[in-house]
Amino acid sequence: MERRVPSRLSPDASNFKSKKYTMNYLLFLIKRIVMLPVRLITSPGEAIGGAWSESSRNKSLILGLPALIVAFLAVSAIGGVQLLSKSSLESRYDFLYQKSTAELTQLSKEIARDQKVLALDNGAGAGTLTKEQNESLLELRTTQKIYLDKLISLDPKNNAYRYELAKLAHSQGRRGHAFSILNELAPEDVPGHSEAHFVLAQHYFDKKAQNTMDLNGNLSIALKHVGHVLTRNDKDLNAKLLKARILTRTQRYEGAYDLYEDLFEVNPNYYGEMVRLNERMGRSDRDSQLYEKALGQFELLAGKDENKADDKRWIVIEAGIADTLRKLERFQDSETRLAGLIRKYSADPKGGPRRVFLQRLIAETYIVWAATIADVNTAYDSLPVQTVQNLLDLYIKAYQYQPDNPLILQSLARLSLDKNPEISNKARAVYDPIADIDAPSTVLNQLGNHALLNKRFAEAIRYYERAREKTPNDSTVLNNLSYAYLVADDDRNAERALQLINQAIRSLPQGIDPVEASKFLHTKATALKQQDRLQEALAVYEKALKSRPNHADTLRSLIECYTGLAKIPPERYGELLDSIEQDSRQNNLSVP
Repeated sequence: MERRVPSRLSPDASNFKSKKYTMNYLLFLIKRIVMLPVRLITSPGEAIGGAWSESSRNKSLILGLPALIVAFLAVSAIGGVQLLSKSSLESRYDFLYQKSTAELTQLSKEIARDQKVLALDNGAGAGTLTKEQNESLLELRTTQKIYLDKLISLDPKNNAYRYELAKLAHSQGRRGHAFSILNELAPEDVPGHSEAHFVLAQHYFDKKAQNTMDLNGNLSIALKHVGHVLTRNDKDLNAKLLKARILTRTQRYEGAYDLYEDLFEVNPNYYGEMVRLNERMGRSDRDSQLYEKALGQFELLAGKDENKADDKRWIVIEAGIADTLRKLERFQDSETRLAGLIRKYSADPKGGPRRVFLQRLIAETYIVWAATIADVNTAYDSLPVQTVQNLLDLYIKAYQYQPDNPLILQSLARLSLDKNPEISNKARAVYDPIADIDAPSTVLNQLGNHALLNKRFAEAIRYYERAREKTPNDSTVLNNLSYAYLVADDDRNAERALQLINQAIRSLPQGIDPVEASKFLHTKATALKQQDRLQEALAVYEKALKSRPNHADTLRSLIECYTGLAKIPPERYGELLDSIEQDSRQNNLSVP
């Protein structure tokens, strides 16, 4: 038998077979890709069919599956609708609340403006709100509460809404309800809502206390609340400032100073508080360095374009520069700077408001400059002529920039009454107080003082009465008028004097220097003494003597009261009076 030998394929045939296999494989892949969507659809059906054929349990599951799917879709739809509805309602109520708040703010501004105009027209308080104004405020606040209640019901965990509700309750006079909400939002011992903590801290800081223990307790609570604010945000400047003030009041000056240093880096205006702390800590020698640093920061701020363009920032910065230069007694530098700026804004058609502000600053600079030469209590007659001339030059400059400033007019009036004709004539050429039919109270009081010192009592009373008409509660004018009625030859009236001095004492500002207060007490005691109410007068004189133990008139009057009551005065009073009279024999009338 013939043996067959396998034949070998030629290279061309081998290549053809390889290409055929490759094409078949590609067609297979394409077919699978094309059929993939079909398989995705048919596979669940085949799985269900297989499950259906296997057991009755699977059949039941398959039969219930559509209902489960429908239920799932329904629940999802309802939840989605509720969620979207809630979100939509919250957005709508929030918008309406913000709108009503804006309307209330605008209405409040309009009412405040109307009240201010009314006060200016009447020359007194603005009075109560009109019926329409009250109704409008009530309506808007009621609307606010409705929307807030709805917002809180939609989002009860949103503390911002509850805080707004507390503010609204406070504005409606429901302080107890407001603080109840605030205390829930901001517990004393744990951090809560920052804004509520700050409000409570401010409340306890301002709260009046019956005694030192209550005051310390209030400040301790305030410190806890403001501490929680700073725990959440240690860069909160308002919280830092409040904490610094709390520490100052509790005499923890070092801690307060550290906080003010942080605030100073942001706003150099806090140099004033730091100076007061230096005084309390006995280190006022640091003040000059502090003023220099503040001045440097103000000057840097003044050079920035955004501050030049913003009127409010510009005013604060220029006032800071002027004040620190005055504190450093660099008056000529301040004068040169301010005069240059005044010229600049005088040439600017839109620079009127800034020019007026700068004129006030330069006038204040001249006033402070003059006070370093002689304060208001200095007798000009005791000064060298050249010194008085320098004073006059400064006040004339100040008058040119601010001719309606009462202090400037008072000083010029005082100089116009100087014994030196050259001084008095030069002052009257600028401002003649006697010819001023609408002279301010300060000028009329000055004219009264001059008449009283020259024993022209009726004239003094006329000037003082005119001054009182312009400023009915000016304690200085009331005291001077009372004293004039006590020493007048023909118009002496102790009862009228007592009425006036009692009003003056009621009008004294809190924290007045005890030495100044003793002058008012001396006048009151004199009025009582002239009415032969010696026991009352003696008690008031004793009180006045505590602040002025070397006042000759008080000592002399006390001895007279003791004598009139048939009592022996303390021996030390007579000895002290003799010593004072030996040192200074003055017969001129003195005004306490």
